[in-house]
Amino acid sequence: MNGIALGGQDSATAWVEYTSPDGRAYFYNRDTKVTTWEKPDELKTQQERDSVWKEYAKDGRPYWYNTQTKQSTWTRPDVPNQPIKPLEAPGSRMDLDRVPSRQPSMQRREPSRSRRSASRGPRSRPPVPATTLDPRSRHEYKTIEEAEHAFTSMLKRHNVRGDWSWEKMLRAVVNDPDYRALKTLPERKNAFQQYITAVRETELEQHREEQRKQRTEFFALLDALPISEYTRFPKVKHLAHEHKAFCAIPSNKERVELFDAYVDELLEKLGGERRRVRVQCVRDATEYLGALSISAKWTDVKDKLLEKFGDQMMPILHLDPEKRMPMDILYFGVRDKDTVDPESGLSMLDLLDIYEHAITDAERLESDRRKHEKDKVYRQQRQARDAFRQLLNEHIGEFTPSTTWSEFYPQIKHHTAYTEMLGQPGSTPQEMFWDAIEELSDEMYNERKQLESAMRSHNFHMHVDTAFDKVCEFAQSHCKIDAKHMDYIYEQLVIKCKRREEEEDERKQRHKRRLLDTFKYALYDLSPELTPDSKWDTECARISRMA
Repeated sequence: MNGIALGGQDSATAWVEYTSPDGRAYFYNRDTKVTTWEKPDELKTQQERDSVWKEYAKDGRPYWYNTQTKQSTWTRPDVPNQPIKPLEAPGSRMDLDRVPSRQPSMQRREPSRSRRSASRGPRSRPPVPATTLDPRSRHEYKTIEEAEHAFTSMLKRHNVRGDWSWEKMLRAVVNDPDYRALKTLPERKNAFQQYITAVRETELEQHREEQRKQRTEFFALLDALPISEYTRFPKVKHLAHEHKAFCAIPSNKERVELFDAYVDELLEKLGGERRRVRVQCVRDATEYLGALSISAKWTDVKDKLLEKFGDQMMPILHLDPEKRMPMDILYFGVRDKDTVDPESGLSMLDLLDIYEHAITDAERLESDRRKHEKDKVYRQQRQARDAFRQLLNEHIGEFTPSTTWSEFYPQIKHHTAYTEMLGQPGSTPQEMFWDAIEELSDEMYNERKQLESAMRSHNFHMHVDTAFDKVCEFAQSHCKIDAKHMDYIYEQLVIKCKRREEEEDERKQRHKRRLLDTFKYALYDLSPELTPDSKWDTECARISRMA
């Protein structure tokens, strides 16, 4: 039965009670098309209407709300008009956030699918179990772990498999009492998902174990067959189509995949063995060649290697005709464990590769030797330059920025540091001397600028006749200047003062010439004009008025 019509009056008969898939009861009005979780007043008894207790549901679990005391409780009240203290959870206070402290609006609508179904009438709704278990008849578990264990055991009893959906599981177990061991729908779905995940992992592990067993038996079958790395699957199918291990594989596609995997492993095994043999032969041949000269020719080395390692060549390259085997027998004959491997041993390319590596090593050794010699010469040249630079530092106190190479050369021409520098590439002794003079000139220039700045700050006026001792005393008091440099710095300051005085004299001369030119051109503007017979005494007064 899809719905239960309740009540005897006309307004009451419009309401029909349904049960949702999670076991919750809801009500549908066939006239107004309204769906609600709360029991309509038309369906309530007189005692329910007069009671101050209202029944609601949260996550499928009913609770009761007192409209007078504003209290909520999980326990059904026995006395409708008497306030009841809210129930507390074992070991802790009730979580009041889960139960509203004031009456909530419990009228809710089902999803659009439920509303469309309800609008077509009660009988158009898909079958939903209308019978529900009384919450008071459920077994209450003390801890959430016990409830989850009971829910999981219930799923196992109903043989829920890993490919089941939530809806399929719900149709099978919704009437089981342990379905409500967990109170909320999210808890049930979470436990169901964990169970499904565990079941899927178990089923997947069983499937993998079965595949491993089939693979092992199939590989053992292939080991017993007379095949090689050149064998193809049709030949294996012809030889083993009636064998139990071959027939145990469910499909021909899986047999081909397993055969390809077996061939890959066989090739890897054979490749490892061939590489081991080849590496050993290459090592022996390399040691035999030893330190090869960079002038060695391939033709000479090839004859030498073939004479020594002819027995370790590939079967088709053996020098001995009795040991040499044709290619068709090696590759296309029936193979077993005692058959000669056609690809085991050295090839001519291997010998050529050995020769190339030996020549490369010889060239590398020669290059290293030359580089070592070059580095040795470079170190000697660097040491000679360092020694000459030390010689310059010893005479640096004798230098001034105006010192020339011709003045310094007679002092060092017989010195060992100078003679060892002769003839080597790089900077010459004269160039290093001029570098030292340039550094000294920059240093003295900076010191002179520092002294001039201090003079301006302390109003010290430098003149041509300023005494040297006075300048040295000022420098020692206000600057950090090397005393050896004061002679040159003082000389430069005097030269600068003389140049400044000369410039000042020149400026005064230019000014005087401009004044004379101005006076001369002003005389042309006199009226009446001056004549060759004009006298200064007679014209002086008139010229004076021009100013």
